[in-house]
Amino acid sequence: FKIFPTAAVFDLKLAVVFEEKEVVAVTCDPEKIEAFAGGHAILPCSLKNPASDHVPTVEWSKEGLNDSIVFLYRDGCETFGMKNVDFEFRASLFMKEVKNGNVSLRISNLRLSDAGTYQCLIIQRDKTRQTTRVELVVASSSASVSFTASRLVCHLIVGIPYLLSTILLGLIYRDRKRGKATLLSVCAGHLVFLFPLFQLRNFDTF
Repeated sequence: FKIFPTAAVFDLKLAVVFEEKEVVAVTCDPEKIEAFAGGHAILPCSLKNPASDHVPTVEWSKEGLNDSIVFLYRDGCETFGMKNVDFEFRASLFMKEVKNGNVSLRISNLRLSDAGTYQCLIIQRDKTRQTTRVELVVASSSASVSFTASRLVCHLIVGIPYLLSTILLGLIYRDRKRGKATLLSVCAGHLVFLFPLFQLRNFDTF
């Protein structure tokens, strides 16, 4: 057991505080964002425990990309000099939200080549750094059309029996009000009870 002089302990504490300002937590598992080509995506990033309302530097970059800077924000405005030309006029921040700590990146007119892992680096005036990683998955627009078509078919399968049931119930009510039952209304009565079974059977096929 050793006893250190008071001055030495004080210097050691200062060194620890200095190191804490330089080192911050980094997100190991990136959040996954999925979008379609031709659309837009928002990659989330926010400043935790801001030292002030002013955020001097926000650097968005993409891993594995030559000229990896996607968006660079310094002292209240965008810096274009280091920006990758593939993201010109397509990548931006929500400028009115930056003062609130929201530095999420919006990428418009998405391309399949935009898929990958992005990094958001925030550097404050006191030199503290915060890093967030986001994975962007971009699917082809044809996949979007296929997904929309399958949903449309599903809605039709569910909705058409309900529509027909309503029509048939209307016919039954009309005939009963007239005090007579026609062959059509009798058949309609049976079909009304069969439609739920038809729907359940079709749900099982999905």
